[in-house]
Parts: sequence; structure tokens; C-alpha cells
Amino acid sequence: MAPVIGVTATLKEDTERVAERPLGRFVRADADYVEGVVEAGGVPVVLAPVAGPGAAEVLVGGIDGLLLSGGSDLEPSHYGEEALPELGVTLPERDEFEIALARSALRRGIPIFGICRGMQLINVVLGGTLYQDIPSQMGRGVLGHRQRTPKWQPAHEVEVLPGSLLGGIVGRERIKVNSYHHQAVRDLAPGLAVGARSSDGVIEAVESREPGERWVLGIQWHAEAMRAAGPEHRALFEAHVAAARRYAGRRAAA
Repeated sequence: MAPVIGVTATLKEDTERVAERPLGRFVRADADYVEGVVEAGGVPVVLAPVAGPGAAEVLVGGIDGLLLSGGSDLEPSHYGEEALPELGVTLPERDEFEIALARSALRRGIPIFGICRGMQLINVVLGGTLYQDIPSQMGRGVLGHRQRTPKWQPAHEVEVLPGSLLGGIVGRERIKVNSYHHQAVRDLAPGLAVGARSSDGVIEAVESREPGERWVLGIQWHAEAMRAAGPEHRALFEAHVAAARRYAGRRAAA
């Protein structure tokens, strides 16, 4: 059977009014994530940020793989820092929910795929830190990591490290990627290895040091939006779904 992939969603407030009444808040997951999972052979389930003790644990119990999607900045208190003026919008409810999801998935050995914010969250959950704002904290010489061109167009290249899990998946030494972020991994978490970097030194992919024991992969670019640009982007979803299928098989045999 096809593995079930939990896809995290964000919260969005709609300020338009209908009949003198605001529409309210919405749970939103970009269709590109969902379609990427479907094309790879998985069954996507959108995970709405749910408050309350134990909610994340219950939801994780029903999935075979976890896809941590992109979105708002992470609250820096989660890695022991005060907010800088350049910090963007944060959603505390989403942070708390996804941190609980990731921790539960890690305990169970569920394969985790993080995209953009999702990669940063993996690093923080495992004990790493972030640059809250690349331009102000890394200084001159950094690439433009917040492109203004369509999401399916590449902004720069990343260099894939030899022997990495990422390299084995994409089969390339360099990948053209899009870029929509101003935060990045600063101190790499114990247990993670770098899978790719951009030419300015920004970490563009992280992965488990022991992928045979714990399948964890995070990428800084939005591969879900570049699936038509090249097979290397589709391959990331396929690898995650394949890892989730193996996990589902082990769980069924237990």
C-alpha cells in the first residue's frame, strides 16, 4: 500500500469581509507539496497546527513519513536567542506543533523531509541554531537568497557534497535551485551532516549522519515548486516516499 505522508500546514488570516464579517483564519498547505507527494506514490495528509498535549503524538501515529513545509520564521527562543529587529513574522502555535511533531517522528524513526523552514526546524529540534537574517548577520558577499522571480525559476546553484545522502538521491554534483529565505542554519546540530552549500557558504541541505538508521533530509530550496524543472527535484519526493514505504513495511511486520 502507498505510504501516508503527513504534510504540515500554516495558519493564514484573511482580512477580507463577507456580509460585514471577516472570513477569519485558515489552515493552508500549498498544493505543490501535496502534488509532489502524490506524484511520488504517497498519500498526503495535511496536518493542521493543533494545540493541546498529545495531539502531535496522536497524529504522528497515523503517518509513515513527515514532510515539514516552508513558511514563517522560527521563534529564536527555541534556540536560545533574543529576536533581532530583522526577524520576520513568527507563528508560535505552528512552531510548538511542528517541534512536537518532529520530536515524535524522530523517536519513532519516521522518515522526515524538511523544505526551507522545515530544514531549519529539523536543525533546531536536534540542537542547532539559525541565522535570524542572512544579510545582516553574514555580511557582504552573500547571494540574493530571496528571489523575486517565479518560483519555478532557479536563483543560484548549490554544490552537493560527495558521498552525501542528497548526492545519492539526485545523482549530481551541482543543482540549480530557487531561493526564498532570509534565515539559514548557523550552528549545525549534532547528528546532522551538511549535504550541500551555496557559493557564499550558506548551508543548503542537511541530513542524518546515519541515514541507514534514521532517514532525515532537509533542503533550503523549494523543490516542490521546481518539479517540472528537472528530475533531481522530483527525486527528493520519491526518495522520501520510498523511505516511508520501508518504514510502513517494518511497522506492519512488527
